[in-house]
This record gives sequence, C-alpha cells and structure tokens, in this order.
Amino acid sequence: MRFCEPEQLIAKKRRNRLAAADKAVCYLTRGTFKEDSNDAGFTDTRWVELEELYENCGKTPLENALKKYRKAEEEDVDAAIADFEEGVEHKG
Repeated sequence: MRFCEPEQLIAKKRRNRLAAADKAVCYLTRGTFKEDSNDAGFTDTRWVELEELYENCGKTPLENALKKYRKAEEEDVDAAIADFEEGVEHKG
C-alpha cells in the first residue's frame, strides 16, 4: 500500500509533507485490466487507487479482499521480524 504516485510528484513535493490533494491510498494489484467494456482485458500488476478498486469491485468484495490482504501482511511481517530476531540471536 502507498499514499501517492511518487513519479507524478515534482521533487519539492517528494521532499516535503504531502498535501491532502496529493494523497490517494493505492494498492499494488494483480488482476485483469480492460480499456473498456468491449476489451477482453489482460493480466497485469499495477498500482490502483482505492477509489478505483471500490468502483470496479464494489464494497463487500473490496472489504473481503482487504481483510485477506491485511491478514497475509500481518503474517508476513511477523515472520520477517522473527527471522530478524533469530539472526540477531545468532550474532550475539
């Protein structure tokens, strides 16, 4: 998850605190993306704003996907921290 598209910000905006107008919650999303309703689409991974996910998925599917994402993220972070701590113990 991230809060902006860094490549779209000028250097000064990247160095300083983001203004509310420059913030947009985005998720790195793997999915099928279409240009329009007549497009069969293609599989890709890209940053997608939360608002676009809501518009294309709907509230309940989006909430379910976010719960699954947060659970997986928590498990991955806990495992990584445990690995870090194990490495520290072995160095001592």
